Amino acid sequence: MTVFVSEWQPSYGEPNQMSDDADGGAGAIVEDDGVLSSHRGRAPALDQVALAYVDGVRRPEALLWHYDERSGQEVRGLAGAFAYGAVRIDGRAPVRFEACQVERVAVWAGAPPQALPAMAGGWRWRPLSSDSDDPGAPLRELERQMSRRERERALELAEKRLLTIVDGTLRVGGQHGPLRDRPLPIVGYVKSHHRHLLPPAEHARVPALVAEPGMRTSLFTLGEERLSAYLRVGPRSRLASPWAGVVRIEMFQSLGRERAAALADELAGLLPRFAGVPHRDPRAPQNLQPVGALERHLRRLMGASALATRAARDAVARMATSAATGDAA
Repeated sequence: MTVFVSEWQPSYGEPNQMSDDADGGAGAIVEDDGVLSSHRGRAPALDQVALAYVDGVRRPEALLWHYDERSGQEVRGLAGAFAYGAVRIDGRAPVRFEACQVERVAVWAGAPPQALPAMAGGWRWRPLSSDSDDPGAPLRELERQMSRRERERALELAEKRLLTIVDGTLRVGGQHGPLRDRPLPIVGYVKSHHRHLLPPAEHARVPALVAEPGMRTSLFTLGEERLSAYLRVGPRSRLASPWAGVVRIEMFQSLGRERAAALADELAGLLPRFAGVPHRDPRAPQNLQPVGALERHLRRLMGASALATRAARDAVARMATSAATGDAA
């Protein structure tokens, strides 16, 4: 028996969460005559690098309740914020943030949205209603709103023919669905692994095929819409799992296999340059350094959490005062 230790800090979970799967996945190899193989990446010269990474962060800031005295109905809600934007890497120019924005919303679970009054200091919440009265629905709606904005930002950048990387999987039926039939250079970057995507024999070979940073596997299919490959962005330490430092990339098949293979080679060679470092990022090396910087920048833009919570409470207090005044009148 061999014991490993995760490279991520425990509060962020374990990047390799795959359970035993006797059947494995149904991914079909589309390169190398159908045999899962190893490819060494080919990074462009630094002055030829032009890419953008789009990401967002979200933060619940106050839990809300709406009580209807006449009907006795209680509705859960959430005041929260999300920030989104891009980090641009253009040749030898300094890395820069682009088109970063913050939005605040007040989401109500399956009920007509109730507006919170704007408060001094620029505190404003866009009222929304989730499609479910489930207690977790407002948080999911906050996440959905953030994802929608990320998709819009990614589309803006990709339409400029800029290689655009989005955090997480490309959702065929969700926020990325409108992009699947367009041959745009959009890549999904997946930091953690939750299920087997290849048959068992091929899945077991992945860590050895990407033994060093800068190596990738053959492309394989994900359903009928996407192509994917595993690659390693950081070295494996002596005590780490064989999957340490391994990420997965996704592209829509509308790019064409030749273009997708060229992008996979480019990313396999390029991304290890930006791998996260443990003393700066608890999710290193998978969380890339420019992305970690973008996340910190977006959190700064959202402001202090305590002030946001206080503003939401003050808004509710103003509503209560207005209601009491109206009843007295």
